[in-house]
Amino acid sequence: MFVVLLGCFDSFFSAIILIIFQMKIQSAFFVCVAVWAMSSCSPQVTSNVIRRVNPQPSIEDVVMLQDKEPLPADAQWMGTIEVKGSANYEKMAEVTRTKAWSEGAKYVKVNSFGSPGVRSDIHVMNSNLYLADQAKVNQDDIKVIDSNGNVVSTYNTGSQESSVAFISPLDKVGYNSFRVYAGYGRRLNKIDPSLDMFEQQHIRRLLNGTIVGAEYIRYLKNRNDTGLGFRYQVMHSTSADAVTLTYDNGTTEQGILDERVNISFLGPMYCGRMVSRNGKHLFADNFGLGVIMFNDKQTINNKYILMKGNTLGWTFDFNYSYFLNEHLTLGADISYTAGAIRSVTVTDGTQTVTQDLPKEQYEGVVHLGLCAQLVYTF
Repeated sequence: MFVVLLGCFDSFFSAIILIIFQMKIQSAFFVCVAVWAMSSCSPQVTSNVIRRVNPQPSIEDVVMLQDKEPLPADAQWMGTIEVKGSANYEKMAEVTRTKAWSEGAKYVKVNSFGSPGVRSDIHVMNSNLYLADQAKVNQDDIKVIDSNGNVVSTYNTGSQESSVAFISPLDKVGYNSFRVYAGYGRRLNKIDPSLDMFEQQHIRRLLNGTIVGAEYIRYLKNRNDTGLGFRYQVMHSTSADAVTLTYDNGTTEQGILDERVNISFLGPMYCGRMVSRNGKHLFADNFGLGVIMFNDKQTINNKYILMKGNTLGWTFDFNYSYFLNEHLTLGADISYTAGAIRSVTVTDGTQTVTQDLPKEQYEGVVHLGLCAQLVYTF
């Protein structure tokens, strides 16, 4: 009996020790997770200050300036601050301002803000710190002007009051946008099943082509807003096959049937855009209503037939761009253009005839586009 109780007693203590050991492991795990979470959420601050002085009476006395804003005449460089983390611009500017105040700085000039690494949610803010030259504290009020020429605040280096608003780098995106793009186009026409295999293959090749275009847009504001613009684009497709022609008198002629089709859009655009908070990504959507021009030229043995037609149509696209620098972005675009040609003018070199097409024979010019784009904003 004693041996059994002793065995149970030993098993009990072993279980207690095992439970305590597991609890320590779990505690250590939770502590590690908490430390990791706190370290990953809190911005990391790195400063390099060569001269320190007593802090200003209040953090509000530290003046924040942007990259293109001029420094006050009394500013003396004292070091740099780098803040890195997943916070937004305003939060990182607040951390920068607090650190600058603790170092004794009067002015903070934000030089850059962005996501230099692979993760777009991690931002880095680099700033320079400046002292105030006490020999010039009695000068007149200095205006702080943003990149658009608007006065956002005034302050006096001899006073203790300042209310400078943070200006996001997103506000530096220009009002004007010039975009060029090129890529793949696909017409959505249906092929008549009654045609023979040769004609179906010939038409099928004409449904695929290339799209090139350019547009200019003037936005009403320089950040997230709508604007008006103008666009010109062309979808071009070709198809060539060896054919044998049979004339009414029974004679035949062999040659290469070369057909080239151009579908052009020309018209005004209504545009909208949105810039990401880190200032690296731009999303835009555009809608246009204009003239669609259809041009189909078939050539065989130096003889040709040219068919032309115009119609009112519309186009819509959605595009994404990544900022390579302050002005240049690279991205992709997907578009949809729609219209139908109801009358055509046919020329064969000897005569020109204009005719209305029956509804079941309307020439559809509906097509999709998938393009790469380069955008310059200024």
